[in-house]
Amino acid sequence: MHRPHQLRHTYASEMLRNGVGLPAVMKSLGHTSPEMTMLYLDVTLNDLQRAFELARSKPRHLVPQPRVPSAPLRTGLGGVIDSLLATQHVLEMFRRALPNGTSRRHLDRLSNRLTKILSEARKLTTP
Repeated sequence: MHRPHQLRHTYASEMLRNGVGLPAVMKSLGHTSPEMTMLYLDVTLNDLQRAFELARSKPRHLVPQPRVPSAPLRTGLGGVIDSLLATQHVLEMFRRALPNGTSRRHLDRLSNRLTKILSEARKLTTP
């Protein structure tokens, strides 16, 4: 006999198996932490094998790859600033994909530090 609460476990597991991301499953269950949602998921060996094969077939599917600039890469401080800007962009894209919580707050702090580093680096270019 299934109880209504047990259906939440089935619902969460099936949503994940059908390609719905963890943040969306969390929101649909009304959870504020990934840890709580993980308690509802029944991850089987088949699920792990499918995820592994997907990761092997598309190893860069989670992180957007930076575009190759049409202009030659700059050297010196200009190149460092360009690299910091690219890092800041990738960090922000990853941070936005996370649910609110500890990891996102840590990335907020790292982003703020990176902004300060960029500000200091830009000051070096002006006399």
